[in-house]
Amino acid sequence: MPFSDPGRWEGETPPSRAGRAAMGSHVQGTVWVLAFALAPVVTGAVAVAAWRHRHGNPPARALAVVLLGISGWCLAVGVVLAPSAPAVRAAGFPLIFLSVGATAAGFLALSRLLAEPTWRPRRHLVLLASVEPVLLAVTSVLPATTDLVFGRTDLTAPAGAVQMVGGPLFLLHSLYSYAFIAWALVRLVRLGRRGQPVVRRQARVLLVSALPPTLGNLVFTLGMRGEGVVDLTPLFFIVTGLVAGWAILRTGLLELVPVARDQVVETMTDGVLVTDEVGRVIDLNPAARRMLAALRPGAGPAVLGRPLAELAGADLLRTVLPDGPAADGTYETGRAVVEAAPGCWLDVQSVPVASAGRRIGRVTVVRDVTEAQLREADLRRLAQQLAEQVATVDRLRAAVAEEAVRDPLTGLHNRRHLDRTLLHALARSVDDGLPVAVVLVDVDRFKSVNDRFGHATGDAVLCAVAAELRAGTRSGDTVARAGGEEFVLVLPGADEAEALARAETVRARVGALVHVVPGGVLTVTLSAGVAVARSGGDGAAELLSRADRALYRAKSGGRDRVVAAGVAGADVSDVLSTA
Repeated sequence: MPFSDPGRWEGETPPSRAGRAAMGSHVQGTVWVLAFALAPVVTGAVAVAAWRHRHGNPPARALAVVLLGISGWCLAVGVVLAPSAPAVRAAGFPLIFLSVGATAAGFLALSRLLAEPTWRPRRHLVLLASVEPVLLAVTSVLPATTDLVFGRTDLTAPAGAVQMVGGPLFLLHSLYSYAFIAWALVRLVRLGRRGQPVVRRQARVLLVSALPPTLGNLVFTLGMRGEGVVDLTPLFFIVTGLVAGWAILRTGLLELVPVARDQVVETMTDGVLVTDEVGRVIDLNPAARRMLAALRPGAGPAVLGRPLAELAGADLLRTVLPDGPAADGTYETGRAVVEAAPGCWLDVQSVPVASAGRRIGRVTVVRDVTEAQLREADLRRLAQQLAEQVATVDRLRAAVAEEAVRDPLTGLHNRRHLDRTLLHALARSVDDGLPVAVVLVDVDRFKSVNDRFGHATGDAVLCAVAAELRAGTRSGDTVARAGGEEFVLVLPGADEAEALARAETVRARVGALVHVVPGGVLTVTLSAGVAVARSGGDGAAELLSRADRALYRAKSGGRDRVVAAGVAGADVSDVLSTA
């Protein structure tokens, strides 16, 4: 509508002053209604968004309750300011107190659940949070008590101009509600400074969203002591809704649910004990209590304040905890697996807690590893049994291998071992340049012994001869039974003269033996042939053949003698005299 002078209207009759006042009041009331209708729309939408995150997320449920309480608060104030009858406006009073109570209680629960998602309010806290709003809601509408709540509030004032004046009960209600809010704000400040990283971020966002309406409502409450004031708190809740909505939808507020440290420690199956700098127990979890009760039944339930050495045992602690600081001034971590009681094994780890370079206590974590130790002991026992069985098998294998190269009657080596040993000795003689002598021994007229006295007597004679042959050997020599009554001695490093001398010694000792036989006694003699490997190197077969030819000459020359293969027709006495 065009005008040239603010005080004069063109083209029509100017309205009266009363008309302009009524028109302005109407426009003002409409603006207030629209403003107060916007706040619950914003906070209600954010409440729905928070409610969608409620599954497994207790803080989201608490935030939804807070936002719904704010929505009810805004609607109630809108009813009081709306262009309606006084009776309708008065109906908004109970809704104000119920909504304020829900907002304050939900805000306190949110601050607690943010750090402890498993927290549940106790009965006395529920009563404190619900009884007062209900009582104020009732007293605000009763004719006898309504003035005690809102004093001289004029509900006939134009729309948007209802000046709310607080009575004594409203003052008590304000103090009561601010106690809840202050409690929650202090907790959020602490979480914002010292909480887990995810908790710090969430607490700071909630603080930012809560401060504008808190300060606005505080100004409103202080203004109610005089002529009254219009409650503009719901308008500040628009800021709360916008900040919380942005945090939920854009930054994922409350999507990450923190796990309370206390709940983790309380539910751990490992025992956790906290001791101060002098070793007194100042905290422990249920698992640690159960372990102490099992290990020290006489300790009793009162363990806080008692020395850990008294409860667990000083000897056990000395095996785990290092004494004093390390060389660099820091306190070491102690760890050991100990048998705390017969059949009870514990893995104990102790970590020092220091502040400003000074140890202020220790955190000790105890794990029951009895089953693991028993399994390990079983494995060690099985491993030992297996090792013993393997050793037994090795011994049996060695025995079988030895039996395979032993003559079962005399215990001397057999022809198979003789061939292998002789080849090895000849190979070494080529490398070392040392001689190898072979002595082939045969019992004279042994067939007659078997024929006259039986094979048992013959076997006894052979065993006696074998014993004398074995007794006359030195380290490195080999004595073998070549077959029947024939024996072979392999003498590495012996030249012809030494071999003949040793053969003669054996011949003499066997000849001196007296064998008891049925009907009397018996003596036997030996014949021996000696051959020494030539410097050019004889083969095993050639060396044995030469020794055999020398033995044949000893037999032909009358038996009971030693003949060297190198001197045809000469007996041992001849060879020794020439040597």
